[in-house]
Amino acid sequence: MKKPVVFLTLLVLLAGCSAADGTDPSPSSTAPSASSTPSAGQTASPPTDEQVTWAGTVCSDTSTLEADVQELAMAAATDVDEVGTAVSDQMDTISASASTLVDTVKSPPENLGDDPELLAVQDSIDAVDQSLKSLQASASAVEGATGADLVGALATLVGGTGAVIANVAETVQTITMATRDTSSTLGQAFRAAPECATLTT
Repeated sequence: MKKPVVFLTLLVLLAGCSAADGTDPSPSSTAPSASSTPSAGQTASPPTDEQVTWAGTVCSDTSTLEADVQELAMAAATDVDEVGTAVSDQMDTISASASTLVDTVKSPPENLGDDPELLAVQDSIDAVDQSLKSLQASASAVEGATGADLVGALATLVGGTGAVIANVAETVQTITMATRDTSSTLGQAFRAAPECATLTT
C-alpha cells in the first residue's frame, strides 16, 4: 500500500502547523549596521563585532531548526514501508540542529550576561528544547508501528511537530521584540545581524 489517504492528510496537517498560530513577526525596519556610538534612544553600549556575529548565529541556527522540523511533513508522508526510517532520519537532523542552537544560545560572548533580553531568548530556547524531547518520543513510537498503531503514532507526531513549530515561532517573536529594543546591547546586535533581518521578516 503506497501513500494512503491518511498519510496525505498528515502531510497537509504538518505543512499547516507553521502558520497555525498566526504569529509571524514583522519588524518595523531592516537591521542597520552596528555603530561605534549609541544612536538616539540608546542607553546601552553598542554591540561588538563578536556580539553581532553571535546574534546572527542564533538567528541562522533558529532558521535551520525551523526548516528541519517542517521537513517532518515529508518524512511522515513517506510510503508505509519506509516511514519509520524517514522519520527517524529526520529526527537525527532535527536533534543536531537543536543541539547547535542550544549550544550557541547558552554560550553568549562577554558583556551580554546581564542584558535583559538575553534571559528571554534563553528561556524561549529552553521551551523549544523541552518540546523537542516530547517530539523525539513521538517519533520513536512511529518506528516499527503498523496499521492502526502507525496511524495513531503519526497523529501524535503531528501534534508534537505543531508544538515545536509554535515554540520556535515564540523564539522568533522574542528575537523580533529584542530587535526593537534599542536600549539593550543584545537588541542592537540582533538589529545589526543580517541573519536576524532574514528570520524576522
